[in-house]
Amino acid sequence: MRGAPILVLSGGLQNRHSWTRLERHLAACHPLIIPDLPPAHSPGRATLCLSWEDLTDAAVRAVDQLGADRFAVLAVSSGYPIGYRLAQRHPDRVARLLLFGASPRPGPRLTELIKEGLRRENAPLPATALHSAAERRTAAKELVGVLTNTQAAQHHVMMKAAARVLADQLSSSQHDPLVRYVLDRGALLLHTPLPPGGLTGVPALVGVGEYDTATTVADNRAVAATISGAAFVVMQHADHLLHMERDTDFATLISHFLHGGRLDDLPHCTTETLP
Repeated sequence: MRGAPILVLSGGLQNRHSWTRLERHLAACHPLIIPDLPPAHSPGRATLCLSWEDLTDAAVRAVDQLGADRFAVLAVSSGYPIGYRLAQRHPDRVARLLLFGASPRPGPRLTELIKEGLRRENAPLPATALHSAAERRTAAKELVGVLTNTQAAQHHVMMKAAARVLADQLSSSQHDPLVRYVLDRGALLLHTPLPPGGLTGVPALVGVGEYDTATTVADNRAVAATISGAAFVVMQHADHLLHMERDTDFATLISHFLHGGRLDDLPHCTTETLP
């Protein structure tokens, strides 16, 4: 039986092709709507072009164009501020909300990296086109080293593989990966990713990998605490790129939550129900 469609709100520099493996697991029961939202920042502009509210409007337009009156929302990393706002504004339309890799604010290392990206973009000669493949690889490694837990990846092959895929994707472009990240949505993370007011009336799950250093377990628990009755899950042997590292377990967790199944007996997961 096919359930409600899932609106997937990707993290920075991801697109609909980033979700192929998850789609194989879920599409038979839940159609996936994966819009490629516009970047929040334009090259050569010192100010943000789009706000979180603008991106939320764009997400709503995507589901409206497909005639989806009611849907679940799966929002990860820098997609989570959009999913959260969408549920705040349209609780009657969001059947269930799933947030992964959420943080009230970027941590110190990511904040400094975002500021460095802004400095590069706003320099007299912006570094949007690094001259050599080696330079692009170095910049990609720098960014991936903050977004993923490189130390833990030495002991977990799928975490290492996911980080390598991300680094390869970033370095394959002719543009500075850090500037690309900042222009896409990275700079916007410095502007109230977690909106005030909390959230009630929407069944919600917040999840995080146990080794996530970009959005820590404590960060995700803090976001979950703003949602009335939210379930909170820590996935073992996982980092920030859950849908790439543990796609089968990730899909199983999503399916159980969407169908009202128990979460406390799932393997590789530790579950809490917050007040």
